[in-house]
Amino acid sequence: MRNIVFGFGATLLCLSLFAGVALFSATARGEERIPFTFPPLPTQKMPPVFFTHDKHVEYMERANAECTLCHRETEEGLSETFLDVKAQPENKQIPYLHTACTQCHRNAAAGPRLVDCRVCHDKAVAAQIGKSK
Repeated sequence: MRNIVFGFGATLLCLSLFAGVALFSATARGEERIPFTFPPLPTQKMPPVFFTHDKHVEYMERANAECTLCHRETEEGLSETFLDVKAQPENKQIPYLHTACTQCHRNAAAGPRLVDCRVCHDKAVAAQIGKSK
């Protein structure tokens, strides 16, 4: 029997392709995609992150978790921004989001991990969402 060894590059390519297919199939199913708009990206080198809010809510419901795991309660209701991102120093806000999202995905054993920026910062998804608005 012949053993096939996949290197890190091949694994990363497969994961990226899988993520791309999953993102576009989610769009086809009509799932709501919400862009992270805060903090604003310091440069235009990276497209914004769009995530499927409905999919996250479904997961939270299955896990019997509350929306306050991701959003703070305010006098007006739940905040639109993620947790305490605005309380972070400006130069720490993006690393704070990277850590929070990646840690949650790691704990849930689901979703993308912080292995390649383009898994979440996807130009094709950003272009597709931009055209539909």
